[in-house]
Amino acid sequence: MKVALKVYDTLILFSILLSINSRLEEGNIVLPMTSNFTIMHKQNKINNKNYYTIPLKVGTPEEEFEVQVDTSTATSWIPSSKCTNCVLAHRLYDEEDSRTCSPTDIFLKIEDEDGNVEGYQTSDNIKLGSYKLKQYAFVQVTKIADNFRDHQQGKLGLGYKSHYLKDEEFNFLEKLKKNNLIAKKIFSINTINDKKGMLFIGDLPGKEYKSYCNVTDTDDLDDMYKESWVCQLSHVGVFEKGKGIFNKIKFYDELEHNKVVNFDSGYDFIAVPMAEKSHIEKLLNKAELECTEKKKESAAKSNGNGSLRNRIRDKEITITCKTSLNELKKKDLALSFVLQGYSYSIPLESLFVEGAKDGEMEMLVKYVDDSDAIWTFGYPFMNQYLMIFNMEANHVGIKKLKKTPLPIISINNKDWQKYNLKENSSTFFSMFRTIGYVTLVIVSAAIVFFIYHAIRKRSVSEKGGINYNKDNIY
Repeated sequence: MKVALKVYDTLILFSILLSINSRLEEGNIVLPMTSNFTIMHKQNKINNKNYYTIPLKVGTPEEEFEVQVDTSTATSWIPSSKCTNCVLAHRLYDEEDSRTCSPTDIFLKIEDEDGNVEGYQTSDNIKLGSYKLKQYAFVQVTKIADNFRDHQQGKLGLGYKSHYLKDEEFNFLEKLKKNNLIAKKIFSINTINDKKGMLFIGDLPGKEYKSYCNVTDTDDLDDMYKESWVCQLSHVGVFEKGKGIFNKIKFYDELEHNKVVNFDSGYDFIAVPMAEKSHIEKLLNKAELECTEKKKESAAKSNGNGSLRNRIRDKEITITCKTSLNELKKKDLALSFVLQGYSYSIPLESLFVEGAKDGEMEMLVKYVDDSDAIWTFGYPFMNQYLMIFNMEANHVGIKKLKKTPLPIISINNKDWQKYNLKENSSTFFSMFRTIGYVTLVIVSAAIVFFIYHAIRKRSVSEKGGINYNKDNIY
């Protein structure tokens, strides 16, 4: 009987270890996302932002918040019961109601991409699906900006690094990995459309990806982008789909003023710095579309003062064209972007939604008339590709989806580097480092060669020379 119990206990222990190992190998926390794209865009409310949300349980006992999935911020937040103007929040977090809450008096003011928020750093247990994370740091927001008109239920920060919470442990992926809830510090956003999407945390679905762009330093950018996944964007091209997308850099137009892009899951459009407007105009001209531009009326009131986000809200210029979806498809055009030697394309028809008037469509591209603004890729780009945010490798992977009509094109790497030397110091010094290694190998080989021949010559002279036999010469 005792032997049987020992065997049984051993089997139980083995199964537990096996399940833990299996969970780590699978490495995935898979969460369905809900989109408000349809809600925001019906009844011609196309100027509202699109975002995706997931349920997040906070505290003990648990309270559920429907938080926005945000790749442009690494600092998570939820509305506090002490919030003075969170009037649209469906639920408020009360630290006194949670037995596991660890409040602090650290006050933080965050320039959020949807508007400024402020509050106090707090740690508490959170739950994603069936996965529980202990003492995750977030901000319980006590005040939001007056111009904040978006999702007030909170945000799950999936940005690259935290600018506000200085301890690296507060990064969401870092915390999950440290607690053995995921195998890799990686997440991917997949199967997004106007109704839903999937969030994979800890690994990625399907096969490995080949194309990616390295995350660049954000220290010189505005606070709005400091927590974002930012890559280098070098060229833009306009092509006829039927003729294929070219794999030579000379067919693309080089960017002159702004060469970085932010991947933002909270944008339902592509934000283009005004200085790079000519690239979009080239697309519209080639499509022979009759379009008009319109600045927001609020620009005249505030005169673009305050934070960059406030200025962007005031200075966004929308583009409306007289066309239809069928006409756009017949144009057979695509807008292509070159990121680190790879070209990614968006069909013309995927850049428009129905406008406020019959016979009009609004472009999911907006110009931003502010010198601090950078390119931002939102829904139109992320709907075409599987986006893999990989903190292990410090890059953003981009993989073609089955529904995406155009392939990812590999641009000649040497051509791409040549165009980016003046802007990319890391590439510049990498080139010199490579040259240094090659020079070191050549010099070392030469030294060995001369030493060898010096020794050989001395040896021959000591022996009185060598008598060559012609039979040994080939």
